[in-house]
Amino acid sequence: MDNIVIPSAPSTENMSFQVYADIRMKLITGKLMPDQALSIRTLATEYDISAMPVREALRQLASEDALIGAAKKAYRVPNLLSSEAANLFYVRAVLEGAAAEIVAGVIDKQNVEHLWGLTSGMNVAWKNEDAEEFLRINFKFHSYIYTLAQNPALARMVENLYIRTGPWLALGIKNLSKFDLWQSDHDAIIDALANNDAATARTLMKMILGGGVSYIKKKCD
Repeated sequence: MDNIVIPSAPSTENMSFQVYADIRMKLITGKLMPDQALSIRTLATEYDISAMPVREALRQLASEDALIGAAKKAYRVPNLLSSEAANLFYVRAVLEGAAAEIVAGVIDKQNVEHLWGLTSGMNVAWKNEDAEEFLRINFKFHSYIYTLAQNPALARMVENLYIRTGPWLALGIKNLSKFDLWQSDHDAIIDALANNDAATARTLMKMILGGGVSYIKKKCD
């Protein structure tokens, strides 16, 4: 008789990582907003799992300063001051500018075409005034560039900044009086990368991250 392989149940560690990854993306895209509470019990019900993997996922995010531990088995999304967010974006601009400079020397035609596809998706999101979708694709655009830099330490630091500033950035975008005022020209970055212009790629990346946030800071203060 043939042996029957019975799939094993997902491990607690695996479930915890899945919850971590899902909440992380919700922070990046603004599904979770500043000062929003996250209940372990409620999340466990939503994910249809026990409380343990949820608790571990939230602890991991709290260790990365993406969440704040609260009383009664709850966590909360940090409610950053605009000045605090600006400081984090400054660091992100420096790191991503360095990544763009590196990538300008190694990027190929296929990489460039992929970036053009992502900007096309962002343009559609702007047209539909869909901030969440824009933030999702915008993350893919930026993460694709710093991944090409092949510097894992840099990538980890930038992604930590993403999850810490995502809710604040989403709030700022949604509070703009005119949605298109936040739209940045990512096309120029792609052109600089395609032309192997490292200095321009670095400068443009820093300008995109700094200019839009300065505007949002004024609107949110």
